[in-house]
Amino acid sequence: MNTLRFAAATAALLASVALPALAQAQAQAPTAPTASAPARAAAPTVVKSVKVEPGGLYQIVFNPADSTVLVAAVGPRGETRGAVARLNADLTPGAAIDVSANPLYGLGFNSRTQILYGTATRSGSVDAVDVRTGQVVAHITDGDDDSAHVREAVVDERRNKVYVTIVGGEAGDASRPNQVWVIDGATNTLERKIDVPVGGLTGAALDVENNRLFVTGMSSGDIAAIDLATGEATGRWPTGSERPTNVAFDARGGRLFVASQGSGDLTVMNAADGAIIKKTPTGEGALSVAYNPGVDQIYVANRQAGTVTVVGGADYAVLANLQTGTFPQTIAIDPATNAVYVTNKARGLPRNAPAGTPAPVDPAGDTVTLIRP
Repeated sequence: MNTLRFAAATAALLASVALPALAQAQAQAPTAPTASAPARAAAPTVVKSVKVEPGGLYQIVFNPADSTVLVAAVGPRGETRGAVARLNADLTPGAAIDVSANPLYGLGFNSRTQILYGTATRSGSVDAVDVRTGQVVAHITDGDDDSAHVREAVVDERRNKVYVTIVGGEAGDASRPNQVWVIDGATNTLERKIDVPVGGLTGAALDVENNRLFVTGMSSGDIAAIDLATGEATGRWPTGSERPTNVAFDARGGRLFVASQGSGDLTVMNAADGAIIKKTPTGEGALSVAYNPGVDQIYVANRQAGTVTVVGGADYAVLANLQTGTFPQTIAIDPATNAVYVTNKARGLPRNAPAGTPAPVDPAGDTVTLIRP
């Protein structure tokens, strides 16, 4: 997901699109495994990419129940064909879910209940979708207020809770509060709201064992740790980077991985006290980040650079810079096969483009890319 607003549309899937050979040529040899890092069989490489219609791709999640990926596809600006596209593990087409009545942008998924939670930024709401039937089972709002800038949805499967980030203003601005919505997955209703101390709240990552949520402050440049039992902030730590946007949590190693758009880097932090462990430059517009403990690798989608950087979790060395598509957006991982899936947005029209202006042709945009570690 990018910056602070999303758009909307429907889905169907087109044929595979070959990526430049450079994508694989750029994969560098991995470092030797250590006692704390699982062995790696080969350098990370791009396998293939497919075009997803109608485009306008945002977040992607993986469904382990049927080994499919679900993609928020909102289509060209000005159209209303919103859908959740569905792809098989090899990126062949599956049956899309029509959400054109209330297009979704951010996605969070409960694999136990098979309920997908999508943030509908235009309506300031969250929809719960049963992916088995394709039906919207709940429309969740903050009363009659449709102004909430809903962004990220993070699911706690153990407790059947959903945490949704609400993008506000600067830290402490009561007129535009930065909040986390807590949704009860049993009833799919808004249970409570938690005010968080960061400015420009964007991303979130869950520490299930300790019932904590880590959130990024894009404008305040920091990370806050929220005790979900009390709703209180137990820590707030500067990242030392510009515009930190998304965060991933390593439960085994007690680490936070933060992608920062402004400085184009990955910041590794101690999840207990916020101490900075390492900074690794990744690429312009480092937007989103994911971690796979199975191979001890960190993945950063660099939106402006058009690349995904693969970083080793043992020494934080860059293992590969892979060209995936025009604007890499978000990342999902299949923990069983270690496959990595990336959404790539396309070049669009400028906001002031005259009506009827055709969208630019962009073969490398609005694609999903498969990477093997």
